[in-house]
Amino acid sequence: MSAGAPPRRILVIGAVAGLLVFTVGVAISVATEGVVWTTVSVTLQSLGSAVLFPILVSFAYDKLKERWLGDEVWRLFNELSDAGITRVYKDRESNSNQDNAQKRLSEEFLSHQSGEICIMGPTLRVFFNPLGPFYRDIERMLRNANGAVHMRALIERSDSPAVWERTSIEEPNLAAGQKPQTERDAESTIATVLNVCATSGPYITLRRFMPAPYCTVVIFPSVAFFSPNILAPEAPVRLPMILFRSGSHGYHMLKASFDYLWGHTETFQAVP
Repeated sequence: MSAGAPPRRILVIGAVAGLLVFTVGVAISVATEGVVWTTVSVTLQSLGSAVLFPILVSFAYDKLKERWLGDEVWRLFNELSDAGITRVYKDRESNSNQDNAQKRLSEEFLSHQSGEICIMGPTLRVFFNPLGPFYRDIERMLRNANGAVHMRALIERSDSPAVWERTSIEEPNLAAGQKPQTERDAESTIATVLNVCATSGPYITLRRFMPAPYCTVVIFPSVAFFSPNILAPEAPVRLPMILFRSGSHGYHMLKASFDYLWGHTETFQAVP
């Protein structure tokens, strides 16, 4: 039943009462004659139908609605399954709900014991920031793995057109000669990665690339986390975080994009 509808028991009682009144009215019209009895019969039938029929329509509507919703849920499930999507979070930020994208990604870092992780984004500041939500997880993962885990990371070059485009949208009033926030974030990421490598070991390889996709991707051996982004005058934009299982087309394309940029020798810069 829809929200705010009467309890089903009351509707059943009303339907039975309406049916009883309607039946009595029909019985009177069949068994009696005369104007008075005809009036009584019509009145009872009208009263019974006024109660019974809306309730029957309500039941039928709810049943049809439940079936329609079930069909829609099943269709959506099949489409997500065919696309290799195992989960969609409403955004990549933390929230009051314990089951959120940030917590899920944090758990993936902490449970990863061996193999390669590929990660790319404009600056990756959210990952390589000592005050960020993932820095301690990454540091702990690398320390516990003792060389069994290696990360390849890609961020944008400072001379990438994406830097100018992002700055013109997000910082339209930036003073001449002042360094854009996105460039400062990238420099901070480089410094943090070098520090992690100095303390935990040379397990992160960082490169900068020119054709920067404006999205964030973290690729584990079994699952890929993908969060699209847009140029907007406010942040965070809170677009969804999508998880693709290994072997799916989405996973394959994300990995292919990363590998292409990683090996694009004409535009990438290696960070010492």
